[in-house]
Amino acid sequence: MRWHRLSSLWSFTGRHRLKACATGIITDARAQVTVEWALIAAAVAIPLLLIFRLCLVMLVAKYRLMTFMNSLPLP
Repeated sequence: MRWHRLSSLWSFTGRHRLKACATGIITDARAQVTVEWALIAAAVAIPLLLIFRLCLVMLVAKYRLMTFMNSLPLP
């Protein structure tokens, strides 16, 4: 965004300022590339975080079972 666009945003108030800023981001070609990269990163990062959390839960359950089995007395 150019500086004159940013300075013109201060003439708006509240919701109109947000709408003007969002319109500027959508119409600016450089901002579109940034938004696309953010969406791609979110599409990759969110499933990876969920998979990592699932694997961590499974690993904790496995070691919890191992320590329980090791604490049992011999038959």
